[in-house]
Amino acid sequence: MMGLITQQRYSNLFARAAVIFSLISAVWFLSASDTASKTPVKDSAKEETTLSQAFRKSTELFSQSANAPEKLDATIQEAPLRTVLRQLSTVTGWRIFIEPGLSRSVNAKFKNLPSHEALPLILGSLNYALVSDGKNGQRLLVFQKDQKAATEFVRPDLSKPIPNELIVILTKGSKLTPEEIAKLIGGKVLSVSKDGKAIRFSFESEDAVAEAKETLAKLLKTDVDSIQDNYYVVSPEAALSVASRGLSTPKNMTALPGDATTIAMIDSALHLDGINYSDVLLDTVYFTADADRGLTSSPSHADSMIGSSITFLQSAGYDQLDIRYLPLVVTDASGTGDAFSVAQAVLYASNAGVPVINIPLCGDVYSPYLADAISVAFRNGAIIYAATGNEPTNQPTYPASYNGVIGVTALENGRVAPYANEKGADAAIAGTALFYYDDSWYLTSGTSVSTTYASTLTALEVQNGKTPSDAQESLLTKFPYEE
Repeated sequence: MMGLITQQRYSNLFARAAVIFSLISAVWFLSASDTASKTPVKDSAKEETTLSQAFRKSTELFSQSANAPEKLDATIQEAPLRTVLRQLSTVTGWRIFIEPGLSRSVNAKFKNLPSHEALPLILGSLNYALVSDGKNGQRLLVFQKDQKAATEFVRPDLSKPIPNELIVILTKGSKLTPEEIAKLIGGKVLSVSKDGKAIRFSFESEDAVAEAKETLAKLLKTDVDSIQDNYYVVSPEAALSVASRGLSTPKNMTALPGDATTIAMIDSALHLDGINYSDVLLDTVYFTADADRGLTSSPSHADSMIGSSITFLQSAGYDQLDIRYLPLVVTDASGTGDAFSVAQAVLYASNAGVPVINIPLCGDVYSPYLADAISVAFRNGAIIYAATGNEPTNQPTYPASYNGVIGVTALENGRVAPYANEKGADAAIAGTALFYYDDSWYLTSGTSVSTTYASTLTALEVQNGKTPSDAQESLLTKFPYEE
């Protein structure tokens, strides 16, 4: 039911959306010059655990000794700067930021050098600053003249399996429990699907993983259906704090009584203080074992996504809403999650009958287990939107590139944004948004924003009486991706 949302107001929403998107983009250009230095700094001790401990692996360009992880070897020939920095982040755990627009080829060869001594050889004439990020490890800023210009996050290379993990899918007829499997293969149970047939294990070493695979191979067809690697998914960086520029304090978004359409938000944890939309939130469900639930002192990625949706709706005239947001937490404090956790969240939303599922995250590798979970959601009638990613690699990202998932890329000034990946895109929507958090306005941008706009507009159409499939078709008609 539409409640206080009138048919006339709703019928004009798509037309008003273009105007709202343009106004938000204008605020971005007015604010960008004085916001880079105001980026909120995360202060969680958990920040470095995933990105510094888990990634001590060799890459195509770098290798790191297990006995001396502070030393690097490298052979780099005509490699793009961003590729080099991405792999450097992978082996060092540094959080790397680059001045937008920097592009060059890198040539460097060295052996057994401390990572900080290798930087001049890698970066050449570029300026850089390697600084402590509090308890979060090291932050590398790469820039031409002013380090404040280094604002674009370079995410690590997440194309390789999560070290020392396996996903084990049991056969329907298997009587083995997760604990029995763990004892048999010498692994630790990290997570179990609701039906008990999919288990995420961790191991102490790569050798232990290899031994576990050999043992599990003997159980294929009888108790084990498949043995799979687990893969990372990541959320983008946090939003920027911006001057109000005359923006007024928004009203609290309140819930209309009666039936409501639900959007599942598969993302990071939410702060439940400092927000103006708690009345339209359902209870959070966690699929991560991170003790601090991934929260830092800054607004989380999920805060920025739901906040952006709320700001958009309020800009369109809504102060009361018959849409509800279901937060499903799959990432830790670093913004890093995994395919197994995302699959569990998708299945949870699907089993609960949620019609619209929003996944503003992406990974680099196809996961059969996540693909199967998405197929289940489709059979249950769900519409799934996923971000294509904020690196213009023109390489597929997942879940956006799974069959049936609507991949959403970002527009800027009516064209695909220079940072946005286009591979797997089915829809293109403005990628800049404002949201209100803890008495301040924040700016966020990226394909995650575009994906959230798509989910919001689709949920409104479902609430207006359309079927999810018809609502999806309407969205694709109004915001098609065009090469």
